[in-house]
Amino acid sequence: MTPLDHGAVAGESFPDAAGVASGSPTGSRSRRDKTTDLETAIDRYVPDGASVAFGGMGGRDPEAAAREIVRQEKSGLTVLDDARTTLFDIMVGAGCVDRYVGSWVGTSLISQGHNVRNAVENDVPHHLEMRDVSNFGSSLMFLAGAMDVPFVPTRSMLETDIPEHNPDIEVVEDPLGSGDDLALVPAATPDVAVIHVQRADRLGNAQIWGNVVNDHLKARAADRVVVTCEEVVPTETIQRHPELTKIPFYAVDAVVEVPFGSHPWHCYGYYYADLPFYREYGQRSRDREDFLDWLDEWVVPHEEYLERIGAERLATLERMEAQLNDLPPVDGDAEEEEGSR
Repeated sequence: MTPLDHGAVAGESFPDAAGVASGSPTGSRSRRDKTTDLETAIDRYVPDGASVAFGGMGGRDPEAAAREIVRQEKSGLTVLDDARTTLFDIMVGAGCVDRYVGSWVGTSLISQGHNVRNAVENDVPHHLEMRDVSNFGSSLMFLAGAMDVPFVPTRSMLETDIPEHNPDIEVVEDPLGSGDDLALVPAATPDVAVIHVQRADRLGNAQIWGNVVNDHLKARAADRVVVTCEEVVPTETIQRHPELTKIPFYAVDAVVEVPFGSHPWHCYGYYYADLPFYREYGQRSRDREDFLDWLDEWVVPHEEYLERIGAERLATLERMEAQLNDLPPVDGDAEEEEGSR
């Protein structure tokens, strides 16, 4: 059993790989300014043939980063993930992905993943290999990767046909003598994890509120980590609430400020999901030619994408989020102002 990396060609390495692999503070993950732009981050850290994990799940998904992957016409990717939604369907339809290992794909309550289904059933635009694990199993993949162990044993999936159809999962008898069978879930060690968060500082300390999903594990399991965020803030702001820092600077290679980087998904505390946009995508992705027209319309640089959405529509999503999720201030500013009155 080998870890699920399925990444770059043997013998190749990413920039500064030695510094990262050794844990050296002088490598690319040292305490330095890691901010860059989205185009540069994707170009550098997501080469053709890489294995990629994406953060979020039905919210805080790195949609802007995925569109940039499509815009740069990346190919031969393996996606190692848990439950993945629209961004995966878009990348599959654009021909970027060859293989998927995870538990679920679709577009949630709005539609099916028409491009994924078309690739699996009809090889359009080309065949997509799928290897299933359970929801819990996908979490264990990244737990093993984060712990730097080759696998994690579990009873999950034993009463299913998943091990029969996924050769990466081995069923063995308990070596400690209980007589029970155990499923061995191999570690997921993606070449790169792309994770969207609410805010980060320039060093890479990334803060998440709401559902963390497996993002803290993905960041530790991956060889490289690109953090996109709604806003880059001073380190002093991060330090006011250290409990929100789910991904520390020493796990991060690049930081990119991408406002509305999860649109059309929601980002907890910032904006609500753009459900009409989703419905339109669900309809247009049913037909191949209509989907290709959709790509031409919406896979553009992020600033242009936001202009096409429109400032009024984005402001409406912000108001909806404020009404539906009344969050307390997280940076301490409001409390300080109240105390000074």
